[in-house]
Amino acid sequence: MTDRPSIDALRTALLTLTLALLAGCASQTPEPADEPATESTGSESEPEPEPEQETRVTREDVKPSHPVRYTVKRGDTLWDIAAMFLRDPWVWPEIWSVNPQIDNPHLIYPGDIITLAFRDGEARLLVERPGMAEEDGGREKLKPEVRERSLDEAVSAIPADAIRQFLNRPRVVTEEELERAPYIVGNYEGRLISGEGNDVFARGFEGGEPDADRYNIYRPGDPLTDPDTGEVLGYEAIYVGKGAVRQGGDPARLRLTSSTREILRGDRLMPADRQTSRGEYIPQVPDERVDARIIQLFDAISQVGTNQVVVLNHGEADGAEVAEVLGVMQSGGTVQDPYASESGTETVELPPQRVGTLMIFRTFERVSYALILEATQSIRLNDSVTNP
Repeated sequence: MTDRPSIDALRTALLTLTLALLAGCASQTPEPADEPATESTGSESEPEPEPEQETRVTREDVKPSHPVRYTVKRGDTLWDIAAMFLRDPWVWPEIWSVNPQIDNPHLIYPGDIITLAFRDGEARLLVERPGMAEEDGGREKLKPEVRERSLDEAVSAIPADAIRQFLNRPRVVTEEELERAPYIVGNYEGRLISGEGNDVFARGFEGGEPDADRYNIYRPGDPLTDPDTGEVLGYEAIYVGKGAVRQGGDPARLRLTSSTREILRGDRLMPADRQTSRGEYIPQVPDERVDARIIQLFDAISQVGTNQVVVLNHGEADGAEVAEVLGVMQSGGTVQDPYASESGTETVELPPQRVGTLMIFRTFERVSYALILEATQSIRLNDSVTNP
């Protein structure tokens, strides 16, 4: 006969062992079941691009003196209007592009009323115009698709008149372009000077014959050199007139249809550039650091101001793009510090100061044209140009 205490002890040991095994099983994390293998595709293996961070335009970016309402007038530009509301006018695409249903938020017309509103702390420019369906208290985001008006009536982004001649006539050429260009060799009368209405003869056409009906006439100007390296980046081409081909051959005969100054033997011909204004110059800030200089002034000797054109030593080879906005910096100069030493002759160099803003509107390989949009003081040759 089995002893009773021994049986009870055995039962207790078995119960303890069972509970321990159950606790161990509960603490283990089950391994995930193998997923069925799927064929890998190129799109699945590539990581998804991160969404771009949108720029927020807040109350700190708005001018305290901005108007409550502004009625657009003929002759206004988008830049001028944005400058009334924003400390940095080039951020206007951020507050006129927030509605994805807008095909082109940069078309406004004389008579439109611009107001500034804040939604969730972000600034937005709204427009009121006759005939618009009321939304949000009578205001509606800009919807140019509902207008039956000519694009020519729309307010331009920057002053079109200031840049038109620079779009239609290239004024920077390379040495190779000058050497290859046809040239005026003379006229019937043997005169040294020709003008509007005269016939002239030209040679040097590729293939021996003119390949265009109309030509712009240029005189080689001064070389454009890099102020830091001395490298020739191009040559100024001085526009002197225009001619139409009257007769082919070698030499070919052209009738001078216009002239801005006397036309001489040796002046060069280039096919009339039919490029016209883009109509839109939506400002953008360069992604990369820009360190450039103003190397040429047009229609000025030493200094320029707002709505005048300059040449930068920053071209397509350097990553220059049309509509890029840059700041113009001037040396702060030096001052004498009479307190730093007993002699009182120590000088201190002041930091550069920003004196203006410009926008690139036409690019060439090594240089670009830029329009001065703002200037707090005269902008000079060799001033520095960098990110705003």
